[in-house]
Amino acid sequence: MLAESLTGKSAPEFSGLRGWLNTPPLTIAGLKGKVVLLDFWTYSCVNCVRSLPHMKMLHKEYAGDPFVLIGVHTPEFEFEKLPENVSSAVKRFGIGYPVAIDSENITWKLYGNQYWPRQTLIDSKGTIRWEHAGEGDYEKMEDRIRDLLKETGRPAADKGDAGSNKLEKFRFMPNTTPEIYTGTLRSQGFGNGQVCVPGSCTRYIDPGEHSRDTPYLSGDWTQFPEYIMHATTEPGYILLKYGARNASAVLGLSDVKRVRVDVELDGKPIEKGRAGADVQWDSTGSFLAVTENRLYDIVRGKAFETHELKLITKADDLRLYTYTFG
Repeated sequence: MLAESLTGKSAPEFSGLRGWLNTPPLTIAGLKGKVVLLDFWTYSCVNCVRSLPHMKMLHKEYAGDPFVLIGVHTPEFEFEKLPENVSSAVKRFGIGYPVAIDSENITWKLYGNQYWPRQTLIDSKGTIRWEHAGEGDYEKMEDRIRDLLKETGRPAADKGDAGSNKLEKFRFMPNTTPEIYTGTLRSQGFGNGQVCVPGSCTRYIDPGEHSRDTPYLSGDWTQFPEYIMHATTEPGYILLKYGARNASAVLGLSDVKRVRVDVELDGKPIEKGRAGADVQWDSTGSFLAVTENRLYDIVRGKAFETHELKLITKADDLRLYTYTFG
């Protein structure tokens, strides 16, 4: 789904950027003669993160061709606007291609975007030739790149099977729990049946019966536009029954340097064979060490399953922005 298609029109020039990573500043005009793929992404979007392996593969496979891949980082949350946070994420994900920091969403709007991720393919004359929103269509994306490279008179060499089989594990499963936001801007509410006054601390009681795809709170929480925050040093938790292979959450904090979040899956510490990359263990069980605002990888399954994920904290600074699944 595209908010506005620009296919067949001249590609807008980059505008309002706060900097570049992995490259000196680039311009659309200066890139004429090359095929350009713009990948509009943000580092806390799980759909974007799942597409990164394909982007990195394209960058590697076509490095010797007149082809340039540019990641245009456009934030969804306020903390993603900071260039230092973007730089940290680029290093963490091992991104080696150029990244434009579009913190005010100006270039994003010029290209008619509304969704993450979105790809725009520009030919060697500076004309937009193909657009795509969301994950998938990797084979079609690569076919379009190869077609445009042929038009330059320097067709790409035969790369063989560049991606479909390698990327099978990143494909989205039907009936997966959708992304769930907790801030007032996009929250669909909580399952406790209590009225939450935005900006005011509310004490929540877990009713004990849990519907799928609905978060439940226990303890004292305050809801803000982008997130919900645990408000006291008394124990509290947020629980979600979900269906998916993998589960992640965008978590954060404000002034403190580290928040511990104990993690339970179906009432028990997560088994190491099911744990995401950010889960740690000690004598008391499994936990996350939240040290910055970002996406935390919590559960990694081999098949679609239904589970109850509980995130427990005593910190009065823990923020939960969104749950994401795959």
